[in-house]
Amino acid sequence: MNFVTDVILPLALAFIMFTLGLGLSISDFSNVFKKPKNFLVGLVSQLIFLPIVGLVLVIIWPLPIEIAIGVMLIAAAPGGVTSNILTFFAKGDVALSVSLTAVMSLLSAVSVSNRSCYINWIDWRL
Repeated sequence: MNFVTDVILPLALAFIMFTLGLGLSISDFSNVFKKPKNFLVGLVSQLIFLPIVGLVLVIIWPLPIEIAIGVMLIAAAPGGVTSNILTFFAKGDVALSVSLTAVMSLLSAVSVSNRSCYINWIDWRL
């Protein structure tokens, strides 16, 4: 790798998250958990519906096994800093986006490993 991807990119992402965090207050996060409907819809969408959409795409289009597995991994992986900064630019609920990113990152250790059944199915299909 090189200096940009090893040093500059992680520092830029950390700076973006830090500056987004400076614009939030505890009351922003308390609003997320006082009305958990949006949070739960986002969580279920990322945990269940997004991997199903990825699986359906892999079933519909005959893709090479490497790309099919890549699609499933991307569908199962949690969002990152990009979703938070795009939410900020769209004047959306940044606290909700940050909360979803944090919880999905914690749950990804379990949820991504459970997606191995999809990958086994794709392998069996071939």
